[in-house]
Amino acid sequence: MKRFLKLGTKEYLPFTFMLGVNLALMIAAFVINTPTEIFEGFLVIVTSRSILMTDYIALAGLGPALFNVSVVGFSAVFMLTSLDVKPYGANIMGLWLTMGFSFIGKNVFNMIPLTFGVWLFSKYRKEPFSKYYLSALLVATLCPVVSEVAFLGMFARPVEITAGILLGFIVGFIFTVISSENVKAHSGFNLYNMGFAGGLIATILTTLLRNLGIVITPVSYISSGNNLLFAILLYSISAVMLVFGLSGGKSNLSGYRKIHNHSGQLVTDYYEMYGSSIYINMAVLCATGTTVALALGGQLNGPALAAILTMTGFGSLGKHIKNVTPVLIGAVISSIVNIHDPSATVTLVPTLFSTGLAPIAGKYGWIWGIAAGFLHVNVALFVGDLNGGMNLYNSGFAATFTAMFLIPIATLLKRDSVIKRDKYK
Repeated sequence: MKRFLKLGTKEYLPFTFMLGVNLALMIAAFVINTPTEIFEGFLVIVTSRSILMTDYIALAGLGPALFNVSVVGFSAVFMLTSLDVKPYGANIMGLWLTMGFSFIGKNVFNMIPLTFGVWLFSKYRKEPFSKYYLSALLVATLCPVVSEVAFLGMFARPVEITAGILLGFIVGFIFTVISSENVKAHSGFNLYNMGFAGGLIATILTTLLRNLGIVITPVSYISSGNNLLFAILLYSISAVMLVFGLSGGKSNLSGYRKIHNHSGQLVTDYYEMYGSSIYINMAVLCATGTTVALALGGQLNGPALAAILTMTGFGSLGKHIKNVTPVLIGAVISSIVNIHDPSATVTLVPTLFSTGLAPIAGKYGWIWGIAAGFLHVNVALFVGDLNGGMNLYNSGFAATFTAMFLIPIATLLKRDSVIKRDKYK
């Protein structure tokens, strides 16, 4: 109980803020729909296959989707609090990411086996579960793996559900090992490192299932018509965070300015360095993501909300307006020149998620940031075929390929440029 009482202190403000957001979403759910409609829709959500793109708003309705987001969000905050984990940039980001993807694939059924698998790994290592809290949050990228097997529709339902849960245990167990090693592949220039780990695991599982004759059928449940509601919600969240940030006075404004001096390369924890200054940064990023989506004529649906809330969360860990702007410019250019409609969700979402490559712009400059955004959209549009949509953080998977391609070239040219300048001094 003492641990939960800490949520009322200034030190735990980031967690308290998330509780407030999730409480607001739950209240909104019951304003929009009746309790019966919410619980019936919630049952549809937890028994859905949940592969990309399954927009829970389109699948079960607005109220049930908001209820699912709030339940998952509360669970994540309470898990961190029960583990006596203090707020850091990484877990602040993880909470926002968890909330965002609860619109399009995460629910309390499919995330619990994966989290338990991480717990089993901690027991195997004979280490405290609190050491693996980030993996426990972000392993949910593979939530569709659990649901896909549990609701396959080929065998008796109890057998499928049991198999899905057991597979979740196994996947959660191995996820931590793989994700910790994958950062070497992109040298910290892909902020969505867990997405690459999830993509590798999902790709292996997908090939195994396909070779067993189990077909993973694509789905496309995408909602529309809620732009006004979600624009008000997102801009309101931005406004509240801005007030929180500015209430810290000149020190927070100074901290916000200093954030822009960092490239954002993993691991750059803005909260640890600048405290509540991050709220100004997160507010700016949330408003920017929302504005870009609306300016492109897109729909603020489940996938778009996941992208915008992810942008917001990484305002505590790696992103700022200076390093995301070049990447967004490149991504928008790519979405305009490719064969897809820039306003279509299939294009808009990777455009917003391209900001996971913000450290490239922060380290190598605007031109390389624009190149990263441009390439990322193209890669993200097709790389999901490898894993059948069973990796929710598909853009993180795509971003690693983009970083692995660009970084050696950028490093070589930068080094040669320095050598030439030194030569002619």
